[in-house]
Amino acid sequence: MTEQTKKIPTVFDSEEQHVGEVYARALLGVAQGPSKIDSVVEQLESLVVDVLDKSPKIEFALTNPKMSVEDKWGMIDRVFGGKMDPTLVTLLKVLARRQRLGSLRAIQKSASDLRDEMAGRIQVQVTVANALDRSAQDALVSKLKTVFNKDVRLNVKVDPSVLGGLIVRVGDTVFDGSVDGQLAALRATVGQRSETALRSASGTLVQTP
Repeated sequence: MTEQTKKIPTVFDSEEQHVGEVYARALLGVAQGPSKIDSVVEQLESLVVDVLDKSPKIEFALTNPKMSVEDKWGMIDRVFGGKMDPTLVTLLKVLARRQRLGSLRAIQKSASDLRDEMAGRIQVQVTVANALDRSAQDALVSKLKTVFNKDVRLNVKVDPSVLGGLIVRVGDTVFDGSVDGQLAALRATVGQRSETALRSASGTLVQTP
């Protein structure tokens, strides 16, 4: 498994990543204990996916520099108070005071990555042309554990443009075809249904930046 290419970060990307890491480490430092950390990180993920991504007006209000800190605090209490872990509510208010609410996505990504690092696992984004059933996903997780020698947290995305192939993303790392044998074994393990999704990959595990 060799690295082929790597995404070249911009200055903005690097700054956002730094901000995300700083606040994520602070957040997980306060939320001590595996169960507490898992709960806080899952709520933060839900905040990004279920609130910011689906309600642009809320995100606009939170990141609007013309809105006063006091008004943002009031909004945070109304929208999230009593529904979210107090640690996260406090984080949102700190970010509002420091005009950093626009960094929530970077913080969430860093927190998720750090949580997985602490738990000894990695997040793997798999994109396939056709949906995989539960047994196929379980077999894929098992095979990826063998490939990476770590516990795997699998996120599956269906994209018909993959044309029957398989794309595996782990951070910004790109893998070449040196894991052909692993995919050949995977095809034998998951059976005919996932064979359709893997066929045009021709036994090559690839991750794109």
